[in-house]
Amino acid sequence: MKRSLDRKTRIALEPRKQPRQQRSSKVVDRILDAALVLTREQGTKTPTTLAIAQRAGLSVGSIYQYFPNKEAILLDLARRWLSSFPEVIAKRIKVAPPTNREEFRREVRKLFIDTSRLYLENASLMPVIEAISGNADLRPIQNEYDEQIIALYAAWLQHVNPALEDKIAGRLGVLMMDVGHACRLVGLKRDRKTYDLIEDDVERMWLALVSPYLNLES
Repeated sequence: MKRSLDRKTRIALEPRKQPRQQRSSKVVDRILDAALVLTREQGTKTPTTLAIAQRAGLSVGSIYQYFPNKEAILLDLARRWLSSFPEVIAKRIKVAPPTNREEFRREVRKLFIDTSRLYLENASLMPVIEAISGNADLRPIQNEYDEQIIALYAAWLQHVNPALEDKIAGRLGVLMMDVGHACRLVGLKRDRKTYDLIEDDVERMWLALVSPYLNLES
């Protein structure tokens, strides 16, 4: 997968045609939904453009109107996956801030449930995500979302403790994102029981990391 993305980086970066009408948007959604179902069914095996077209109920020609190749479809799926995280994190900022450590622990648990579901339901996309991270041309795609996620983690911590300095909140946000993502990638390559254990360990690390900065009552 990584070699294929490297070889076709230039033509796979962007979809061939941006949907401007509702009908076109629905066609693109059908293509992406079909590709996601197939990646989940096939695991690490990349679905062919023909298989995606058949699952979407479209001709191969219709696929090529919007995407130059299957790599471009997978890249768009990766973008959609990355874009789901800011909304999940922002939910924690919209609720009343916790007043003690137990309330904060429950908020962290809710966040972990939501984000863990995103990883588990899209485990088949992780090779694409890793390929993006390791490719200089593709890396800006992930960097854009990483910056949003770090800023939201920092804003969440300052929602809990308004006195927390921007520099500290930002540093903690980087650690929360990087540690959580790296550990989950490791867990996904193992069995589900190991993944759940790693998830619990990351949650404990998060709490140990940020709790001293939040001035919450015990």
